[in-house]
Amino acid sequence: MSNTIDRRRFLIASAGAIGGGGLALLAGCPGKPSSGPAAAKSGPTATGSPGKVGANRLVTPAGVDFEAVVAKGKPRAELVAAALAAYGGMSAFVKKGDRVVIKPNLGWAKGPEAGVDTHPEILIAVAKACKEAGAKEVIIGEHSCDTWMVVKDTSGVTEAAQATGAGVVGWEDERLYQEVEFPRGQSTKSDRVARDVLECDVLIDCPKFKHHSATGICGAMKNQMGLILRPQNYHQTTDIFAKDPNLHVNIADLATAVRPTLTIVDLTNCCLTEGPKGGPGSKVKDFNTVIVSPDIVACDSLGTSLLGICKVEDVPHIRLAAERGLGKIMAPGDPKVKNV
Repeated sequence: MSNTIDRRRFLIASAGAIGGGGLALLAGCPGKPSSGPAAAKSGPTATGSPGKVGANRLVTPAGVDFEAVVAKGKPRAELVAAALAAYGGMSAFVKKGDRVVIKPNLGWAKGPEAGVDTHPEILIAVAKACKEAGAKEVIIGEHSCDTWMVVKDTSGVTEAAQATGAGVVGWEDERLYQEVEFPRGQSTKSDRVARDVLECDVLIDCPKFKHHSATGICGAMKNQMGLILRPQNYHQTTDIFAKDPNLHVNIADLATAVRPTLTIVDLTNCCLTEGPKGGPGSKVKDFNTVIVSPDIVACDSLGTSLLGICKVEDVPHIRLAAERGLGKIMAPGDPKVKNV
């Protein structure tokens, strides 16, 4: 599977080199130099419908009376299975023949014990569930902050792919992206989004929930910054949120456009300090929890409450996304939260 994926991306990149005049490998995290938003962008090409850039389907599961599932107290694979079972299984979201993109948080060249990357056991469980539901192709994709080849070797994602037959892709080359409009964006009006994401049938956001020095928490919406070419630009332009200029507004803008079919939150061993990368003195705690919902706002608000290092109201992009109708802010005791 991965050889086929690598060949397809080689062909895309080669075509880009013929038409675009060369290869540029670009880093994707705050603190790395940027060539600037104006220089990076050509005229946007509208893709998808307003409020949803891409071809992935949005699903309202039938026959459920809850908005989110919180699974606790089991091994990681069983947490994922139990949460999905509440919806009737992954087949509620993935259909036979689907092309699925799983977007974990694999930003850093750290082992799973550091609590900063999505745990490989979670990725194995999610990819297997997609395959069992009949997915034709499953891709685990990321635009990492640390060097991608090192991240692949240290995060456990290669082993996860080998265990499931999934492909692994590092979205480093700018020719793997397409400029698209964000019809509801307030600060970010368009951006370059990974083509895999624009073309998939199902997009699964699979973040590691953890501390982040700029936003309080790094959750599902923040994780989507790994789908764009230059996430460091989201930290620029002055805004009312002085803690990190305009970052929360840009995260909410991205969430209005790139909307995952499903979010599966890894709240197992989580970095509670010195995030997002962690450090030698970082505190890591295992909450032995997975959250699953098609509602990205519910996932981020529940995750923030369970992580316990800040309040939901201290994370402005959660409120901004809720105000734009992208989901509901929920607390762990909400009757619409199913515990399994």
